[in-house]
Amino acid sequence: MSDEKKKRFGIFKILVLLVVLVLAAVIALPFLIDANQFRPKVETEITGALGRVVKVGNLKLSLLSGGVAADDISIADDPAFSQSPFVQAKSLRVGVGLRPLIFSRVVHITSITLDQPEITLVRSASGEWNFSSIGGKEKSMTHQAPTEASGDPAVSNVTVSLLRVTNGRVTMLRGGARAKPRVYDRVNVEARDLSYSSIMPFVLSAGLPGGGDLKIDGKAGPINRLDASLTPFSGTITMNRMDLIASGLVEPDSGLAGIIDFNGSLGSDGKTLSSKGRAKAERFQVLKTGSPAPKPVAIDYEIAQNLRDQTGTLSDAKIEFGKAVAHLSGTFDAHGESTALKAKFRGENLPAEDLEALLPAIGVTLPRGAALDGGMVNADLAAEGPLEKLVTTGTVAIANTRLTGFDLGSKMAAVASLAGIKPSTVTEIQKFASELQLAQDGIKAENLELIVPSLGQLNGSGRVGSNNSLDFKMTAKLNTGGGIVGGLGKLTGARTGNELTVPFFIRGTTSDPKFVPDAKGVATGLLDSALSGKGEKAGDGTQGQSLGDTLRGIFKKRKQ
Repeated sequence: MSDEKKKRFGIFKILVLLVVLVLAAVIALPFLIDANQFRPKVETEITGALGRVVKVGNLKLSLLSGGVAADDISIADDPAFSQSPFVQAKSLRVGVGLRPLIFSRVVHITSITLDQPEITLVRSASGEWNFSSIGGKEKSMTHQAPTEASGDPAVSNVTVSLLRVTNGRVTMLRGGARAKPRVYDRVNVEARDLSYSSIMPFVLSAGLPGGGDLKIDGKAGPINRLDASLTPFSGTITMNRMDLIASGLVEPDSGLAGIIDFNGSLGSDGKTLSSKGRAKAERFQVLKTGSPAPKPVAIDYEIAQNLRDQTGTLSDAKIEFGKAVAHLSGTFDAHGESTALKAKFRGENLPAEDLEALLPAIGVTLPRGAALDGGMVNADLAAEGPLEKLVTTGTVAIANTRLTGFDLGSKMAAVASLAGIKPSTVTEIQKFASELQLAQDGIKAENLELIVPSLGQLNGSGRVGSNNSLDFKMTAKLNTGGGIVGGLGKLTGARTGNELTVPFFIRGTTSDPKFVPDAKGVATGLLDSALSGKGEKAGDGTQGQSLGDTLRGIFKKRKQ
């Protein structure tokens, strides 16, 4: 081997040896340096940044990853809310500047990663959150020396380049409420440039209680040192398949239910929380007495909520079901155990066929096999009260529609035969109008008016029970034009005219209504009419008595 080759080979061996020595040092250094000696400093830095007592487990130094790893971590909760940890995680990785750590014993945090943390969020009845005091001068930190916990310059200078939460689990509780905890799993967060003076971009994703998922992409900051919950933020939010009840947005007792898809914006200026966007609800339901609507409902809305007193406004929301478009507006108060609502619903010239799909949601079921064909609906309703006891009142009117698959004449056979009405598979409705009260125990109808040209005019009042039972007391002004009444009038000599008032009851259920004549009322009314001299040649009353007896016999047979 030439001298030149020997020289090169010698240099190569030296380089290899140096690389081996460096690798050996990198591998051996973590064993030579006990990372736990830095644990008090790491705990102090994180404690100072969060304003909460932080405890970390066994530390391991990793030169290759440029940081320190801990077996577990615990972050204390606000004592006013709980003595249990606010955050517990199986592992913590803290990225630190190794040079200042090793040579100057100074901790510079570059990143924090929490793996599989368990986070508990609690909201008090007054609307305060247990994370509100994070980052502030925590009065309750008796375990922490004041100089370590609350030194403003040190804390204010803390900067974390990257914060990651992976595969977390968040449990949300409402203090003093009966609601069950809401659990969000698969929670992942990535936030950059965390400090008390900067705006931090973040991305949050999570699995929703009951299925579904959400994602928020936005910016937050600067952090509000007095109340972290008032930190400004803005972003876009996407939710898929959110269950209204399982998510905890509404209580099961409220009757509200549905599966929601949503795209919109969410933001806060530190005083007001605002959101706007479009939601699509499937299996939508308003009352416990109702059932899920068979078709989806779409809502374009905008809300604003005061973060301090938890009151807010719902601007003119547009509700779409098919070609029908209605409007909803009002105010709400969420500071107590239950959200209270005060709202108005207005709908003008809504196609009855499209509205039909929404009727089950409010506890209205058409007779079995029946459907609305044509016509327009007008509604003016007001809702007020806590969601679980919401009461809605107002007026509803339907004009010029047809009820196909339902023969009102045959259902009212005992009454219709008096007027000579022939059966038909279609019931023409010229007008339906009523004052309604919708509550969790059913629907009450007052001043109900139904005009069916082939039959006459029906008036009355009653209620639909929570089990869809019917209990109505009605009167029908029948267009006689012949039939039994006309024939009896001729036989008995009593003038019956072209109109007959017949009292009756509606019983049964909404899917199978029963029209029961008030036989005594009918016979008595006609008898009184005859005996009062309104019939032709009443004489000694025998003709009126004959008519009354005949009618009593007819209705008795019908009832049998």
